[in-house]
Amino acid sequence: MHSVQLNPLKFTSFPITQNPMERDRASPVNPKNNNLKLQAPSLCEDIFSDILASLRICTENRNLKVGLCIHAKILKSGLHSDVFVGNSLLDMYSKCGHIENAAELFEHMPNRTVVSWTSIISGYCKRGLDDEALSLFCQMLTNIQPNEYALAVLLRACVQKGDPKLVQVIHCQAIKYGFVMDSFLQNSLIDAYAKFGILVAAENLLDRFSCRDVVSWTSVISGCVYNGMMQRALALLFQMQEDGVMPNEVTVLSILQACSSFNEWDVSRWIHGLIMKMDWRRNETVVNSLVQMYCTNGYFEEGIQILCDLCFSSEGQYLSPETMATLLQGCGHSGSLELGKGIHGYLIKHGFFPCIVIENSLMDMYGENGEHDSAFQLFAMMGSKDIISWNTMIRCLLKNEQSSEALKLLSEIHTNGERYRIFPDFITVLASIQACSKLASLRLDFAEKIFAEMPLRDLGSWNSMIAAYGINGNGVSALKIFTELKKSVIYQPNAITLVNVLSACAHAGLVEEGSEIFRCMWRDYGIEPRMEHFACVVDLLGRSGRLEEAKAFIEKMPIRPGPDVWGALLGACALFGNVEIAESAAEKLCVLELKSNAWRVAISNIYAGVGRWKDAAKVRAEMRRSEEFRKEGGWSSVGGER
Repeated sequence: MHSVQLNPLKFTSFPITQNPMERDRASPVNPKNNNLKLQAPSLCEDIFSDILASLRICTENRNLKVGLCIHAKILKSGLHSDVFVGNSLLDMYSKCGHIENAAELFEHMPNRTVVSWTSIISGYCKRGLDDEALSLFCQMLTNIQPNEYALAVLLRACVQKGDPKLVQVIHCQAIKYGFVMDSFLQNSLIDAYAKFGILVAAENLLDRFSCRDVVSWTSVISGCVYNGMMQRALALLFQMQEDGVMPNEVTVLSILQACSSFNEWDVSRWIHGLIMKMDWRRNETVVNSLVQMYCTNGYFEEGIQILCDLCFSSEGQYLSPETMATLLQGCGHSGSLELGKGIHGYLIKHGFFPCIVIENSLMDMYGENGEHDSAFQLFAMMGSKDIISWNTMIRCLLKNEQSSEALKLLSEIHTNGERYRIFPDFITVLASIQACSKLASLRLDFAEKIFAEMPLRDLGSWNSMIAAYGINGNGVSALKIFTELKKSVIYQPNAITLVNVLSACAHAGLVEEGSEIFRCMWRDYGIEPRMEHFACVVDLLGRSGRLEEAKAFIEKMPIRPGPDVWGALLGACALFGNVEIAESAAEKLCVLELKSNAWRVAISNIYAGVGRWKDAAKVRAEMRRSEEFRKEGGWSSVGGER
């Protein structure tokens, strides 16, 4: 914040010992003692102008302390009854966030104009007191006609309150009072409709708007992105160009988000060029979004190299830790270890340490590139660690087949987490499940303790615990957790939950329970079955030996069965030695996964299991002739576990 360039003693030559709001009630100015009446008119005007100018400076710099001093001088001089001074004070208190003083001042104002009402309503909106703001607006309508700024301020309260119907009411008020063509109010209406996802109304206003500018276009584009309509956002960008309006930084941020969701390479490159052309390279939010867009779309090597040139050419002084963390994330996912090491050196040279965000990203980058020793060295050297640090290190160890070491860290969290002020989250629970299953330790008690002691459980935690029971064949406990989740007032099962529950039923042989859950997916949870759910049901029936029923289920599927579905059936045939159905499944997989040898290994093993050695040898010979031969484990369960 910039310092205020004025001397408060210019207006306060006496000690201030109480809040001026209290002084206003306790010591009202006596008009008979008003020294201003004895002064020349020009001097009065000078003091009046100086006070208004000083209040404006206080408001711009949010300097409440000096503003209080000026208010005290105003009370002494008798200018507090002037409507312009009163409005300036009201605006100062509102914008400085001191709504209590603003409300007190407003209550005692002898004359209130539309500016007074707008200032106090704006103050309540900024404090998030939307109901109070709306109540004041209703009071205002009984005494005075609102202006376009009052309506625009109230729109902000409607958005904060989350009430789209009130936006329509204000729109009607704007039409009633003839403000509907005001550009400021038009943009506010477009923005409000867009944020509520009422994009038809927003676009209708935009189409009728004769003075539509970058703010108008950006509001609708941002609304489309916010509501997941990425393709429409890109189409509006092109219309905006045809309209002769150039995007600003806010527009670019929205479009980058859209490009991250849809792999629009040409648009991404155009936006990148625009950033260079408009010299927005020093805007760290824009740069960070650009990095994320490249990484999300898989353009790691080319995108990161371009961005490294972009970032490091200007000394990197404006780069945020979040930007650097995103670069490191890209290096991890793309396998660019040398580039990641180069960024690590750059970060050391330019004094980015200590920084927990960057340190966590570096650990992740090294772990993704198989350098778990380097990751652990960083972890050991960190001055402070959060739960993300622990989770990242544990994930690095698990990825690099260091399950025993990962379990040691998990035990450390469980034993000393409170001392470190580290509390496990659902990622920790998931990691503990993965570590225990990789070690075949079946230490469900460990995962159960972490789950039970979590202060807050999100849906991922519930899903992870259900999966843990499923992996260990404890379907009854999985169903018990599932029942508890259904009683939650915060979370409801999602598609992943149902995959985990169905899989748990399959592993435990709970055919009837699993079948009932599948039948009720749409009715009870509003979830349409996807391929993985169908595969779970096939696995459920197949593991119980009901192979004919599983095959009939596949034939009645409303969608074309995928490799996972036929793979689950083939895996079940291997358990029970059913050659006929296995051959039927293998025929389908031959079409769907021609280059894969997993199903070939499975059918070969089935032939061998029933003594059909010639057929088994024939399949093996076909695999050996294939240049892509790679022996893989047979289909054993849902999701292509091999």
